[in-house]
This record gives sequence, structure tokens and C-alpha cells, in this order.
Amino acid sequence: MDMAEVSGRMYKIYLLDLKKEYGVTGTEYTSSLPDWKLWEQLYPGKTATEISELFFETTTFALAPMVGVSYDQAVKFAAWRTEAFRKELDKMDERDRVDFPKEFEFRLPTPAEWSRMRFMTQEKGMLKQVEKIAAAYEKEFKTSKNDVLNSSSKVHDVFSAMDQKLGLFGLHDNVAEMTSEQGIAMGGSWNNKSTGADFNKKSEYSTPQAWLGFRCIFEIIE
Repeated sequence: MDMAEVSGRMYKIYLLDLKKEYGVTGTEYTSSLPDWKLWEQLYPGKTATEISELFFETTTFALAPMVGVSYDQAVKFAAWRTEAFRKELDKMDERDRVDFPKEFEFRLPTPAEWSRMRFMTQEKGMLKQVEKIAAAYEKEFKTSKNDVLNSSSKVHDVFSAMDQKLGLFGLHDNVAEMTSEQGIAMGGSWNNKSTGADFNKKSEYSTPQAWLGFRCIFEIIE
């Protein structure tokens, strides 16, 4: 499972890939853009246009949770991510490729899978490695000096709060997370925080929301 919610950085790579392949007016690209208007709820003083410009032209939102995305958009992102990883593996030498699964898929977790995360355990060495990776991202994108991201009283960067047992970030606040069941999200969010680390907390939605993001799981098929 992704260690954190899908960030602006990850989704930006996806959008730029679509833009390169289909063009700025291509339906594949334009239909994948988030609802920037919803981002205005999170970053006071910024308009949707300003937010969009900062998103594409700077690293301001690189570690922001990706919100304003629909269920269908999240599913298409996961499918693209699967194909992108497959292309990377195809470039490998055959001797290196055998270390990776033959068949795999990035996808949204089921509600049950999300709930069962609470039974996971990580070794101390892995927890330290996760913290090291998160710290490297926060240093690279200078989150401590990011006035726009830090101006939000509702969300924080995706690496701000780690579950010390699971080694996963943002499970009970920040943004709720879409599941494979359309209209059902799991986990707490900035407007509906979970108490007592409730892994069964559900929220319903029908459209993109400022409190709704997602993370993927990597399923090994073969």
C-alpha cells in the first residue's frame, strides 16, 4: 500500500504525461484535471486560477494531498500508473526484471482492505527507512518554508503524520480516501477526523470533494 496519499507531485507527472501524448486540448488530458475551485477551500487567498498555475509551474503543491478528483479520475490514474511501471520494467535487463512480479496492478483498495491495514506490522528497520524517505521528500520540496501549503488550517503535507505501528501517513486526518467501491471513502479527514484510530470509519460522496483524496495499493497477481 502507498505509504501516503497520492500527492500533487504524483498526479502532476500523470497529467504532464497525458498532455505530452494527447495535447493540451485532448480530452484524455482535460478530463483528468482536478476541480481547482475546490482547492480554494484549503488555501485561503488563492483563486482556482492561481492554484492551477502554482501546481504546474512550481513545486508548491508537490506534497499536498491530491483532492478535487473524481472516482473515475482516480481509477484512470491507477491504470496509468500500472502501465507506466510496466514500461519501466520492460526497459530492464532480463536478469534484473526477474526480481519483479510478472503481473501486477495499481488500484484503489477495497473498503475491507483499507480497514484491515490495522493488522499490519512493520519492523523497526522498515519504519526508520520510511521516515528517512519522507524526510528526504520534505527536504527536497522545502515544506517547512512552503507558506502556501502551511497556510492551510485544514490539510497538511502527505508526510506529516505517520502511524508509528504501520509506517503509513495520513490515515486519520488530512483527507479521507476513496476505495474501489464508488461513493465510499475510508479514514478521517480535516472536516471529519476519526477518533481512536478508527479503521472502520466510512464517508460517502458522489462528486469530487476538498476533503477527499486517495491512495493506491500494489497488487501482485503473479
